[in-house]
Amino acid sequence: MTTAICTLVVGERFENLFDEFSRTSWERYCAAHGYELFVFRKTFANLPGKSFAWQKLFLLEQPELQRFDKIVWLDADIIITETAPALDVPPGKVGYVLEVPFTGSVESWYALFSLPPAPEIVQTGVLCLEPAHRPLLQQALAYPETGMYEMPALSWCISQAGVGHHLDRRFNALLGTLMLDYAPRWIVTNKPLKEMLWHLH
Repeated sequence: MTTAICTLVVGERFENLFDEFSRTSWERYCAAHGYELFVFRKTFANLPGKSFAWQKLFLLEQPELQRFDKIVWLDADIIITETAPALDVPPGKVGYVLEVPFTGSVESWYALFSLPPAPEIVQTGVLCLEPAHRPLLQQALAYPETGMYEMPALSWCISQAGVGHHLDRRFNALLGTLMLDYAPRWIVTNKPLKEMLWHLH
């Protein structure tokens, strides 16, 4: 089985940040498990009114990835630990980490984005996909931008499809989520502060 690890970084600033903090750990992980790394540096599609986070919905259309059985999307700010195991996702399933609803319930979380309830919340920073999942990603394009970018729409589409495979939460352990027990939300969501913490490792 062939596996590609993919991300998108657009612009010199973000390319430099990825190269400085993430790339080495990604290359080490790919070498350890026989994966191939793809770092895309140009947007896949023109999406007026939507952030770059939506670009991942076009990942499975890229010609370079057509020969792979598993195509893994990772947000570019992820750092992979040296002991991270291989991704083991059954055929036909989408691998992801479950998101804990900060609103108190899954139903109220979706309601916050004017979406009907879905069985669970998908953290879309790590997605283990297959070529057959392309229509599922495209379905999410019909929804508008939100304060959490593409995540509510894509989460709803994947969750409703019933094709999920839960990954160990350490595959997408979010510093901000962990900090919510110890700090006010405005501190956790402050982008300059998050970038400062990133620089401090």
